[in-house]
Amino acid sequence: MPTHSTILAVSRIFVSYPMGPQEVIMFTDMAVEAARMREETRRMNELLRSLQLALREKAKEYEMLKKKKQSMVAKESPKLKLVDDFMLFLAAIDKNDRENALNFDEKAMMNSILAMMNGGNNGELAADGGKKEA
Repeated sequence: MPTHSTILAVSRIFVSYPMGPQEVIMFTDMAVEAARMREETRRMNELLRSLQLALREKAKEYEMLKKKKQSMVAKESPKLKLVDDFMLFLAAIDKNDRENALNFDEKAMMNSILAMMNGGNNGELAADGGKKEA
């Protein structure tokens, strides 16, 4: 639908340049099409702005989730190390590897497990991971 300003612009052109009926119809069609295209461009620009905003929000959410995952992985890492160390201890026992079996500090591991269960060390394990120092 042509706007009021479009109709005024077309009427000024009709007064300034005398045209025949065919030319008037053709020019009016072009003016209406130009107005329609301007309106569509405006709507598309609004859609683009809203999609860009949604994309920025998703990027922020992604970064927040990525940091949360990194934090969770950092908290789980000592627990996984404890399990790995214990599995190495069990493997050393199975292979009758006295040196590695004796290197394992069971008391330190138990203390780490108790600290983890009691929420000590902010729920993390002891820093030595259940290993005896040489």
